[in-house]
Amino acid sequence: MHATTAMTYERDAYPEFMEIVDLISTQNPLRRKRINAFISQQDPSYWAFAEELCRRLNHSFFQSDHEQVEAAQAYNRMCVDFLREQIRFRKTGVYRLDNAYMAHEEVYSQPAVMRYYMVGLLLSYLFWPNHYAMLCFLWDHLQQISINRYLEIAPGHGLFTVQAIQRFPHLEATLVDISEVSIKMVRELLTAFQIDPARIRFIHSDFLDLSLESESFDFISMGEVIEHVNDALSIMKQARRLLQPGGTIFFTTCANCPSIDHVYHFHTTDEIRTLIRDAGLSIVRDVALPAEDVPEDRWQEELVTINYFAILTKE
Repeated sequence: MHATTAMTYERDAYPEFMEIVDLISTQNPLRRKRINAFISQQDPSYWAFAEELCRRLNHSFFQSDHEQVEAAQAYNRMCVDFLREQIRFRKTGVYRLDNAYMAHEEVYSQPAVMRYYMVGLLLSYLFWPNHYAMLCFLWDHLQQISINRYLEIAPGHGLFTVQAIQRFPHLEATLVDISEVSIKMVRELLTAFQIDPARIRFIHSDFLDLSLESESFDFISMGEVIEHVNDALSIMKQARRLLQPGGTIFFTTCANCPSIDHVYHFHTTDEIRTLIRDAGLSIVRDVALPAEDVPEDRWQEELVTINYFAILTKE
């Protein structure tokens, strides 16, 4: 199919998605080339996911055309922020922030910053190859299990929560987040997907401050959590304690991955796997994907960002 004809077909068949693409690309024309390079390689399941998510966002999550424009701005701003942090990191070898208290002051306690950041990250699952691969990894696991009690640590934008509840409509879910903005956004996204937020238990707290002594869960989601904390091992041990025997943890993090709120610096995927074992957890399967087309033996030398995701169980 000719490229122009293909683009016309996509615009006709997936209008909600293409509307988001156009808004982002109008604000930053350089972004369109990268987006097109990714989406042109995707199969029908991707296009169905993208259209459905954008339909929910355009008609329920965003309250006006102005909010749609702001969402595109948020995505572009987040991409620029990631690039700036990466440039700085390549020069210094260290993250700009080195403790979670600074991240809380600069990001989590700042509603405007937190909102643009979470909206930008939500849209990244449409356009970032590694983030979409991460979501597919979660989808695949959810098809293979049956769960009743779900715990999500720091749900952020809420996309993982939506996927779990869509798969298991009667799921008993508990969500814990230190950010009130995040909790509000998750409620909004659930509503956009016609999931009643009132059926979810939201806890506004630092995860390590919770006891939940008498509770256990057969599935725990920890998506992009431990790079944001000071004490990653304690977080992992707390999650292990709350996991039912035979239950699983969906776990993601990254190495050499600077961001406006990342404080725990993994240098290699081996460091991540060591942390998992030290917490008394076993890896059922895992994936490590570089953000650049660089051979694995040069990842550490070139400080390549690596996205890591895994399914874990108790040892």
